[in-house]
Amino acid sequence: MRPSVRARRRALVATLLVAGCAHAPAAPPPPPPRTVTVEETARALPDKVKDRQGWADDILVAIRLAGKEPTAERACAVIAVIGQESGFVPDPRVPELPRIVRAGLVEKLAPLGPLAEPALAAILEGKAPGSAETFSQRIDELMTERDLDRLFRDIAAAYRAQAPGTFAVASALSLLLGKGSFEDLNPVTTAGSMQVKVSFARALGGDEGLDDDAVRELLYTRGGGVRFGTARLLAYAASYDDVSYRFADYNAGVYASRNAAFQSALAELTGIPLVPDGDLLAWDKDGDAKSVETQSLRALRAFGKAHGLSSWTVDGDAKKEKAAAFEDTKSWRAVRQAWQELHGAAPRYARVPEVALSSPKLKKPRTTAWFASSVKARYQACRQRLP
Repeated sequence: MRPSVRARRRALVATLLVAGCAHAPAAPPPPPPRTVTVEETARALPDKVKDRQGWADDILVAIRLAGKEPTAERACAVIAVIGQESGFVPDPRVPELPRIVRAGLVEKLAPLGPLAEPALAAILEGKAPGSAETFSQRIDELMTERDLDRLFRDIAAAYRAQAPGTFAVASALSLLLGKGSFEDLNPVTTAGSMQVKVSFARALGGDEGLDDDAVRELLYTRGGGVRFGTARLLAYAASYDDVSYRFADYNAGVYASRNAAFQSALAELTGIPLVPDGDLLAWDKDGDAKSVETQSLRALRAFGKAHGLSSWTVDGDAKKEKAAAFEDTKSWRAVRQAWQELHGAAPRYARVPEVALSSPKLKKPRTTAWFASSVKARYQACRQRLP
């Protein structure tokens, strides 16, 4: 029996639809996010900012140097951190800086015991070549971070050729400083308009062929401070769904928010109490892992033992906690999978780490949560000015 005309038409239409679907062009990719102009960024700055055009230009240049497009979100993130850290002052004054420096030197030299006092006196009695003032007198005149940085560089230069005081003092200082230098006696470790870590700026500048003095001088300029701070804020990939986590990372360390969530899941799975501070390992001032077993590493080893991961694997994975590659490790996948099997849902990717802040510049105790919240409020205000 032959099919009816209507049936043949239905079959033809169906065939054409299938053929059309098979050859339909792929959906076009979403358009790239709109970038902002210097003029728009200048209007987004807080009202009190002077030379708005200059700040805006430096911000957009810094974002591009970080390998990112200058979107409204990124521009406002940088603006918010600058507002929080310095109020748009390239070389901010530090209240009570002479007192901070003297107290910091006493604390740094305390491990020398009986040699601490003569070592400090020997250092401060010296002078830079061609200067009539002793280092002690220059401390009393300190006002800004650049003043402080130049003082410690002069101290280092003065004592490279001539040991401070007796051989015993020089030997004790050498043991105390280890692989460091006199600059490491400086109690202020962040600087510039974005208060970026000097060690980070030094590492980034070294990668770009700049020597230490050039990096330090650049850090106290408007363009340099924004350049290094923006790289610290934006030049790494993280799957955060809230800008607060990136602000928390700026304060506590890259991937600290991601790692804090990982610690929370790990603590629940092992029953070992952990402070979610964003660090699985202990790190020295140069960013090298210390050879100590932290509570988080102890918990991760216990988890690994129960889930077929060797200590060698776990230790190697933990050393990647400051990189995106940590998310490709067996430890990362195993912890998240175990948590998901327990709860029937994926664990949180990030949480604000619990870190108490300690700095000679702070007038009262603060936390990373306070920092992230305060910067986010500034970010939201910027977004109102820069839709």
